[in-house]
Amino acid sequence: MSIRRRSTYPRRARDETLRLTQNGTFQISVFSDLHFAEDDEADNKTRGVMNSVLSSEEVQLVVLNGDLISGEATTQGSNSSVYVDRIVAPLVDRNLPWASTYGNHDSEINLDPEEIFHEETKYENSLTQRRVSGSTAGITNYYLPIFPHESSNDSAPVFILWFFDSQGGHYALAEDEDRKSVARQSWVDDKVVEWFVEANANLTSTYGQTIPSLAFVHIPAHPMRAFQQSGVSPSREPGINGERVQEQGYDSDTGYISQDIPFISALLNTTGLAATFSGHDHDNDWYGSHHAKYSILNFKAKSKKNSFN
Repeated sequence: MSIRRRSTYPRRARDETLRLTQNGTFQISVFSDLHFAEDDEADNKTRGVMNSVLSSEEVQLVVLNGDLISGEATTQGSNSSVYVDRIVAPLVDRNLPWASTYGNHDSEINLDPEEIFHEETKYENSLTQRRVSGSTAGITNYYLPIFPHESSNDSAPVFILWFFDSQGGHYALAEDEDRKSVARQSWVDDKVVEWFVEANANLTSTYGQTIPSLAFVHIPAHPMRAFQQSGVSPSREPGINGERVQEQGYDSDTGYISQDIPFISALLNTTGLAATFSGHDHDNDWYGSHHAKYSILNFKAKSKKNSFN
């Protein structure tokens, strides 16, 4: 049973603009791979961790970076809204705005990400959007501007947050359909890439300057796998390196065949993009940096030949 508690914090208006604090900072907490629905006890522990983090941090925005729900653990006809309500309860209680990307487990035979999106965006605090239409585009492709602390809404943003749907998982089926699951493509669609390039160019043209940005996507792009293969150093890239990076387009049967090259190219050619954040690999938590654009362009040429398979 889902119980919605009345927040003790002031209600946030849906159209409220994201702004730097008075001290000129903007703090984001990222939660990835929450995987609700697998086990009630595990869900309660996950919610406890979220509460602990949010109680100790001065957060302006929360990012839910994919795999909110384990769709394979849900049952036919299950109500995904129950799990969405549980996931966002710590955020609603604190009146915190949040923005989501969806992951491969958010789309399974019994779980339609459209239902997740419909339920999530009922909340005033949800900033999750869909800006690209099309059957292969996914849902969570959009951007959010962050403005100075005190400025008009037509002033230039100080930062742009980009969100991408890397899809994956399986298409949800209706009750009367054949119960065979059909896999979805597991990379950022070319149509989304075209939208991203155009939207970024429009922002640069509108404000007459390059705006620094961050990107969030659930499944990492292939350079993260290539970087891991080159060796993750505990001193230079401290953190957990416990499993193989499962990059966009990777399949255990076919390997990697470069479906994310357009997305990679678009990211590389985005001036001012400071970092890209991904989830998906539960036992990895490290930062990789390509220090020269040339080295990544060289990687791109090699990857087209599948030299990293």
